[in-house]
Amino acid sequence: MKIKVILDNGFIPDKFSKYSNVKVSDQPIISFPIKLEDVPEETKALAISLIDYDAVPRTGFPFIHWLVTDIPVTNEIPEDFSRNFSGPQGKNAWYSRFYDLDDEYVINHYAGPTPPDKPHNYTLTVYALNEITGLENGFFYNQFLNSINEKVIESTQIKLQARN
Repeated sequence: MKIKVILDNGFIPDKFSKYSNVKVSDQPIISFPIKLEDVPEETKALAISLIDYDAVPRTGFPFIHWLVTDIPVTNEIPEDFSRNFSGPQGKNAWYSRFYDLDDEYVINHYAGPTPPDKPHNYTLTVYALNEITGLENGFFYNQFLNSINEKVIESTQIKLQARN
């Protein structure tokens, strides 16, 4: 399986990150489009995680920007999928007690990259699953990992940069 994300001069386009004109609680909420190739035939659903491991020196933990599962099999996850998908999306790192963001919508959807200090690398992982997870909206990352544990047929990841 291969992932392709169209970049702008090597970075996630501004429309999907810190410089977006569409924000809720000061967070970019339009998810970027993802193209997939060679999705295994036996795939029954897809899942996605978007995590900023470069955040660890600043926050003490990897920053989760997006968790979504039980996506119908497709070769293209369109722009703004997070706002238009009625299936389960998980809690991102804004849920942490270390942040004062109290917006259930933002916490349970795509919250785009907003690197504060320098460009960060974001790890986008797409999982091909042999069955749906059955998770409900608002799940946590550990529940996500446990639910896909024995369902992953194949996974692939790419690093994407966002400018500060």
